[in-house]
Amino acid sequence: MPVQWTADEFLSAELGIEHDISRRLVSLFDEGNEIAFIARYRRHLTGGATPDDLRHALDAFNSAKAVKAKAEKLIKRVESEVEDAHQKASLKHALSTTMDAAELDTLFEPFKKTKKGTLASRASELGVHVICQRLYAGECVNIQQYVIRDHDDLNSIGKVETEMLHFLSNDIHRMEETQSLIQKISELKNHLGIKVTVVSALSKKAKSLKEGDKDFPLLEHFKLYTSFDKDARFVQDFQVLALERAASKGIVSWKVRIDERIGQYHPALNLKFHAAHLGFLKNVIHDSTKRFLIPSIERNIKRRLVDKAERSAIDCFAKNVRELLLTAPLRGHPVLAVDPGYSNGCKCALVSANGEVLDTGIFYLVQRVKDRWEIDSRGDGVLKRMAAKCDSRQLVIAVGNGTASRPAQCAIASLIDRNAFAPVSAKFCVVSECGASIYSATELAAKELPNLDINIRSAVSLARRVIDPISEYVKIAPKHLGVGSYQHSVNEKRLDEMLDIVVRECVSSVGVNVNVASVQLLQKVSGLNKKTAANILKYRQENGKIVNREVLKEITGIGPRSFEQCAGFLFIYDDDTLSGKEPIKKKRKVTQTYERNPLDSTAVHPESYHTAKEMISLAGCELSQIGTEVLETKLLSMENEIRNRGAEWILVWELLTRPVLKCNPPQLLVGLYIARSLRDRTGVLEMNSLHVGQVVNGVISNHAQFGVFVDIGVGFNALAHHTTLPPVPPPHCRSSYGQLQATTQATADRHSKHSLDDVHHESIFYFAETLLPSGNLHVRINMKVPQLRATF
Repeated sequence: MPVQWTADEFLSAELGIEHDISRRLVSLFDEGNEIAFIARYRRHLTGGATPDDLRHALDAFNSAKAVKAKAEKLIKRVESEVEDAHQKASLKHALSTTMDAAELDTLFEPFKKTKKGTLASRASELGVHVICQRLYAGECVNIQQYVIRDHDDLNSIGKVETEMLHFLSNDIHRMEETQSLIQKISELKNHLGIKVTVVSALSKKAKSLKEGDKDFPLLEHFKLYTSFDKDARFVQDFQVLALERAASKGIVSWKVRIDERIGQYHPALNLKFHAAHLGFLKNVIHDSTKRFLIPSIERNIKRRLVDKAERSAIDCFAKNVRELLLTAPLRGHPVLAVDPGYSNGCKCALVSANGEVLDTGIFYLVQRVKDRWEIDSRGDGVLKRMAAKCDSRQLVIAVGNGTASRPAQCAIASLIDRNAFAPVSAKFCVVSECGASIYSATELAAKELPNLDINIRSAVSLARRVIDPISEYVKIAPKHLGVGSYQHSVNEKRLDEMLDIVVRECVSSVGVNVNVASVQLLQKVSGLNKKTAANILKYRQENGKIVNREVLKEITGIGPRSFEQCAGFLFIYDDDTLSGKEPIKKKRKVTQTYERNPLDSTAVHPESYHTAKEMISLAGCELSQIGTEVLETKLLSMENEIRNRGAEWILVWELLTRPVLKCNPPQLLVGLYIARSLRDRTGVLEMNSLHVGQVVNGVISNHAQFGVFVDIGVGFNALAHHTTLPPVPPPHCRSSYGQLQATTQATADRHSKHSLDDVHHESIFYFAETLLPSGNLHVRINMKVPQLRATF
């Protein structure tokens, strides 16, 4: 018997969307369409669903398939294992109609075979189930007649009743009514007023830890969770993951605790036992409640809490990765990156505006005056020499945020103050080092930068992160990017699947220049994979630049479906060059000649070129005017007319007129999102320079489930705790990676120390925020500074 519901009905119920939209979504997913393609080119079928909406819909679609497969598997077992025809028909119908995976287990539980080796199976083997069936029938049973004198396990009434208790305890737990009660309590909706709490306690290992032991600092690290006790309904996702992490480190043990009064509501109380056996039934219910009911509910709730927390952490991490990948590029400026260090020096790389390495060097930090670091005498010359080689009068110096970052920032700020780089105007920003060292040791880095030392490669990576973030970040596994919280504690398979979807959606939404993009970037485009990306590179090497999107159809591995998915995200510009990086090999035979099509430099899909041509003609312009202000102005004036012509016309009009999609022919990726302000400085804040009422610029460096971390330039990240953030900030005030303006009111607790699990920050600042109409944030900071790092 097949299931009697469809995937679109599942999506409609799960997501609360109209059935027509869920039906279209299922059709789109079944056809193999990717999220980026659906979000842009099929939005008229989805009600304008965002990429986030589509990711949740895809997750529900996959859940529907999993529930369906599980139901069909159980139905097959029912067919072969359940003998009673009426029970079989009833159970198959119930299994085929439910859309709840947990309910499938509830329905099938009474029909599971008892596991061998359990007390219940042993009792059944001894034959006491015959006695129990008579009790269920309401008979008054003389237990004495079942005593077998020469049987060690049944030679007394007490032993017979013990075996009966073992059988019945298990049997009443498997009743459908009991399983239904478990599900209702597990929903944490205060069913029957039963209290459910999450509690933790120090482990035996933690109790034996002494100062000086390797794991002793973990006691401070997890101090908020060593005696945790909270109503399960109000436990936050990050608290669940913190408890999980603390348990994995052997510091605490945690569980869900349920009020033992749950036994008062056991469904077995409704059984019609003979009055002579009601006392025995009470004992059975007490035993079943203690050994089966309570542990089942506690395990079920704990599993649900962990699963929900993991999903929340993955969503949070995915959001951070998306924000990071879509960081706006710094176009038109060379970047001098500094990977700071003490003993090994500060590694430097000057990279041109198009990502080419112009010069490299190294300098050392020296401490001539206490608490003040300076660049050594030769280092001044290294930096000035590199600045002189830049092909612009504007230079951005990007300093890594790792070891020795603060002294390096101070030293460089001092040089800028002295105008040491004249006639070049310099300013600096701070860039995350997360993943740079991992990339520098890969085969890819060795292939891209074969003549550079592994340490210098890290500096090159930092520079390219500023120039073209997405192209550089895709070279690094998302889990090493240093954003998110608890991503190392969640289901790895689920995390990898979600991150792959997010990265592909980001790369596709930005689009890539098909003639200069690397294999690493191309393989993340909707419709492409590692093999087809390599084939594109091979085609470029053999035939030169790709001049028309139709050429993609000649590349091995790109069939009709793949072309449909990727074509709109691969841009071709009139002045594309291969920059000498890909020598043209012997050309293979091309089946036909292609001419340049100006629409190939836009996000308009080839399937809508006819509409675009008609629209441009209607505007009185030519295709050659694509990307010009003239065409844009005329199209904008036609908005009312366009919006009356249907969904395809509206989409094409938006793709041709939105400023974020202006077709500037870049050598590198152009983000489709409004550029965030480059965090540049000519001076550096110190911790002891903060004072009440001071206005500082802060950059959000990471979102977490419990708030956002903000780099305010004092050497430590600050935490804006979720309890202080407004529940629904206006759109222009929403916190996002790389943006925050704050007014600080600082009070210092210089002798306390506070840290959060899996957040590698030496100091935490608590923010109390209020949104102003301007979008700025008023912040009261309670600084908690570790003793050893307190400088004031």
